[in-house]
Amino acid sequence: MTLSDRERLRLGWLCLVLLLLCACSDEGDRPIDGDKMASDGDGDSFDNDATDGDRDEVEEDGEAEEEREIDVEIDEEPGETFPPELQTPLFERGLILPPNSLPCTPVETGVPQNNCNHHGSTVTELADGTVAAVWYHGEYEKSLDSRIVWSRLVPGTTEWSPVEVLYDDPEHSDGNPAVWTREDGRLYVFVATLWEGSWDSVKLRMVTSDDDGANWSDPMFLREAYCWNARHRPLRLEDGRLLLPLYQECLALPVFMRSEDDFESHWEELYDATGESFLDHVGQIQPALIRLGGGGVAALTRDGTAAHRIQRMESFDGGESWTPSTPINLPNSGTSIDQVRLLDGHVVVVFNNSPTLRFPLTVALSLDEGRTFTAIRTVNDDCPEGGCSFHYPSIMQSKHDGTIWITYTHKRETIGWVHFNEAWLAQGGELSRFFCLPGEGCVDGTCYPVCDDGNCGDDRSCVAGVCRRVCPCEADESCDSGGYCAPIPAPNRVDVLCQGDWLER
Repeated sequence: MTLSDRERLRLGWLCLVLLLLCACSDEGDRPIDGDKMASDGDGDSFDNDATDGDRDEVEEDGEAEEEREIDVEIDEEPGETFPPELQTPLFERGLILPPNSLPCTPVETGVPQNNCNHHGSTVTELADGTVAAVWYHGEYEKSLDSRIVWSRLVPGTTEWSPVEVLYDDPEHSDGNPAVWTREDGRLYVFVATLWEGSWDSVKLRMVTSDDDGANWSDPMFLREAYCWNARHRPLRLEDGRLLLPLYQECLALPVFMRSEDDFESHWEELYDATGESFLDHVGQIQPALIRLGGGGVAALTRDGTAAHRIQRMESFDGGESWTPSTPINLPNSGTSIDQVRLLDGHVVVVFNNSPTLRFPLTVALSLDEGRTFTAIRTVNDDCPEGGCSFHYPSIMQSKHDGTIWITYTHKRETIGWVHFNEAWLAQGGELSRFFCLPGEGCVDGTCYPVCDDGNCGDDRSCVAGVCRRVCPCEADESCDSGGYCAPIPAPNRVDVLCQGDWLER
């Protein structure tokens, strides 16, 4: 891509952002204080620290609020890490309930039916090792009868519990739950409620339980202004604060909430409203977080750009600012992904290994905090009739036995689960299948720079529309039969296979 092409692309994104700003009347005229804002309940005005009656009022004399601390013991000592060399490879999968077996009742007819939507699952582990899956269920996505349901798998059993309603607003559609278990066992579920029947009319709520879900608190609003949506669990920062990843539905941008007291009474909204940040992150939604070894945070995002790759960004100030989004060598078809940092420091990413399809469901292992990958394995490609979608995954590692759990949307008919360990994943040798990036062309499964008017420099030739180095080659390249260099896969890195260049899609 030439410089003028790149500038045109950035200008196009900027124009899109401006159009969306005009379209989203709820967000368009709101004041911005740089990196945080909060609704006063009706979406029209903002203070810096309070959202509703459940939150502390801002001190009118301007004095800083007293720093809050939560009374939760956070274990900083390393425990069992479950190293893969001591594991026996494990892999199993199944369905939480049979397809089309849980009735929903459309509001229009009032007649129960089994052809219903199951979507947006999220998974966690309870204090006793029980695996809990939470998702939304109704006639269809955004239907008025959509509610939050859940099921549990008790240790030592093989059958998931009967599905129960966890939360339901009978006047609105509920969706995109995110479940998290605090260090002391308290359960949190963050819920997106569609106030006007569309995803851009979302208001954020939270319910909690201190008895493993036997009873739930009344819902509390985290944000009543529209457009901020949930998908993934929060992350405990190194300094003890809680960072909740969200995304701006109207503008397709990652945004965050951060709390010093685990959303008891105080939280702040974090987003960078500068034009450069828009361009650095536009099209990136549903961030999934891990802590970095040096105290920072890394986010992987669902990609809505021409790259069709999972994108990655980092923050070193608790989520207030982020590096520009950069594509990694895993594809993304515009659907949700998730990641988890294992107890041994390795990272597992769950995604769809296709730049265009929500299929197959795949996992990748990283030894360098999600930058590169050493093993890839498919966890579900069983689709004899074709056209399947195994997508929208959520992932977690058990602290009790180190095994890894995934839940995902199984063709919208039910929720599937996968259970494996790192030893099984480390055996993987599959390829990452993606499109080349803008400015690159795909030849023999490898991405090369496209020829710019046939000019490739002194040591390269324009071959099949791309610039190939003429032998002799560099140390990390090999010379093929045609006399041109091809990259040698790096040690302990998975091979990649491009599916074409971005201009051919």
